[in-house]
Amino acid sequence: MPPFENGYEPTMRILVIDDDPEMGRLIKKFLSREDYRVETALNGSDGLLLIQQKAFDLVISDLKMPGMSGFELIRKARAVAPDTPFILITAFGHVKTYIDAMDAGVFEYINKPIKLKDLRRIVRKALQVDALECKIQ
Repeated sequence: MPPFENGYEPTMRILVIDDDPEMGRLIKKFLSREDYRVETALNGSDGLLLIQQKAFDLVISDLKMPGMSGFELIRKARAVAPDTPFILITAFGHVKTYIDAMDAGVFEYINKPIKLKDLRRIVRKALQVDALECKIQ
């Protein structure tokens, strides 16, 4: 495994699911530089398979993807990883979709284009809240 900038291997695992390969690469590159271990999938089915095989601390998923939507992915993933926080990203932001996302238990809902500084803040917040909830339990 290659050396990491801070001298240690990242421990927080993030899964990025987006049918746009360039978006997935951009998010992976950015979050890897933030010292997270990041994997990507190009669709909901492949993402669900990874969630079933590995433990992730956070999942970032596109909402509209061919085959399986982000909402369907969340419902199916909750059966395997009920406590994993989800962040949904979309280019089709509507108030109703935002409300549906919050009702589905999504940690945060981000409209594209994504501002990387906002993504950094939201990812950190999601992981901190998840860590606090684990300590409480």
